Amino acid sequence: MTDFLEINEKEKTIKSLNLEDLSIENLKQYIFELQEEIKRVKEEINLKESSINEAKKYFK
Repeated sequence: MTDFLEINEKEKTIKSLNLEDLSIENLKQYIFELQEEIKRVKEEINLKESSINEAKKYFK
């Protein structure tokens, strides 16, 4: 996905992309990669929520 994005490591931000510059195939690839990234983020959220729920059991 880094082919499409400029990442500011220091600030942990992603620079906006000018979609007009991309071909239809590039846009489709970009969508696919974003969907994969969304899956990865959701998995991370689930892991963190599970950790929080496990920790809560010990602090009741």
